[in-house]
Amino acid sequence: MAVRREEILKLIETVPDEKLHELEKMIKILTMPEEEATEDEIKAIEVARKEYENGETYSFTIDQLRKEFLENE
Repeated sequence: MAVRREEILKLIETVPDEKLHELEKMIKILTMPEEEATEDEIKAIEVARKEYENGETYSFTIDQLRKEFLENE
């Protein structure tokens, strides 16, 4: 089932004023153009995969990441 823009606009109208800043950031993320990864980014991904395979990574919940992202903006 496709979501229509009119439905989204109705939902936006229900967002409390104090949460509009968060909504704006989320919309900006969703509307960012997709880019090809650079060589440095590809290397960083490879390093991260190796760290993950070796158990050298940390787990974060989506709420922790969202909070960190929103606090740094």
